[in-house]
Amino acid sequence: MGRLDRSWTRPRPTRAQVRTDVLVGLLAAVVSVASVEVFASASGASTGWKGIEAYVWFGICGLALCGRRRFPITVLLVVSAVFIVIGERLLELGVVFTVQMTLFAALYAAWAWSRRPRALWAVTGLVLVGMFGWLVWSLNNGTMGPLGEQTGLLPPKVALVVYSLAINVAYFFGAIAWGQSAYLSARRSALVEDQRERERAVQGLEQQQAVQAERVRIARDLHDVVAHHVSGIGVQAAGAGRLLEARPERAREALTAIETSSRQAVSQMHQIVGLLRSAEEAGPADRGPQPGIADIEALAVTTERPAVVVDVVGAPFPVPDTVGLSLYRVAQEALSNVRRHSGAPSARITLRYLTDSGERPAVEVEVLDDGPTRTAPDEASGGFGLDGIRERAAMHGGIADIGPRPTGGYRVRVRIPVDQEDA
Repeated sequence: MGRLDRSWTRPRPTRAQVRTDVLVGLLAAVVSVASVEVFASASGASTGWKGIEAYVWFGICGLALCGRRRFPITVLLVVSAVFIVIGERLLELGVVFTVQMTLFAALYAAWAWSRRPRALWAVTGLVLVGMFGWLVWSLNNGTMGPLGEQTGLLPPKVALVVYSLAINVAYFFGAIAWGQSAYLSARRSALVEDQRERERAVQGLEQQQAVQAERVRIARDLHDVVAHHVSGIGVQAAGAGRLLEARPERAREALTAIETSSRQAVSQMHQIVGLLRSAEEAGPADRGPQPGIADIEALAVTTERPAVVVDVVGAPFPVPDTVGLSLYRVAQEALSNVRRHSGAPSARITLRYLTDSGERPAVEVEVLDDGPTRTAPDEASGGFGLDGIRERAAMHGGIADIGPRPTGGYRVRVRIPVDQEDA
């Protein structure tokens, strides 16, 4: 009974499918009318009332298919009724294959597209009872034509009954089985698509949450850096107050340091406010000093896979603490992706100080591995570290270039412009 389950309601046909059905119905009507002309011309069979009746019934049969997916049960009833009328009034034309194929298509469409299971069962039962009842009546009353002498194991009438019933059982139940198979196939496809939609929705939500969590983490990192500046301002201000009268030169130096630190703190605080749009701040936690650009070289490891080498290109210059922290986190996350997702035996971190481009000075960190990549970073593990890298680059007005290398392996490169006066 599971194969006959009709608990799923199939969506209505699309506009494109309806247009296709209309074209198919028009074509079926033309072919059906043409088949009457060809058969009547070849056999001399009567075409009914005033010579046009057969053309009308066959045309109606074909046109009914215009609504086979939109009104499948109605089409089945119409085609079945026309089929019996043709069999009764135009017996010789009843063998024309076009009307038989039209009935097959209508029964198939009803089981493939009906959205009303009770009506489907009732109409199908009515059609089967009507068709087989009419078939038995026709055989019993000899309307199928004269029978010949017995030459086989079975009497001619018995043989005709057996043959006709077998053909019609295969015909009608074949159409039902084919239509039900199409219905079940459509249901499986819909279930798969629904599952994909749910997975995409869950993945989108997880990505949004992961990106928001990464923003909170970045903001907390920046908070530690800004807090360092503010603490320094407090110390310098206290010293300046004590030295203001006794040693004014030292007090002036302290005030200059306060000015520089406050400008940096305000600039970096703007970055924090822009990043923390709607994130909820967690409780305070004791954390040690945050790493910076100088700590990138400490990521070099040669005793485990992948072996990491760090190169420094260009003359180093002062970099704001927030930029240094973000570049360190970029290199750290890129190496984590190499370990999780790549079979690379080695990786290289290149730290570049760029001052000769004619534009603002910039600092660039690039992490390369020699692959091959087994799985796409972030997708296999459900993480979204690359989004965090892009967030850090965008926060400082920088650029991120992330993706596979043409020669194999993977590359993560982030460039951040630096204002020397803020360093």
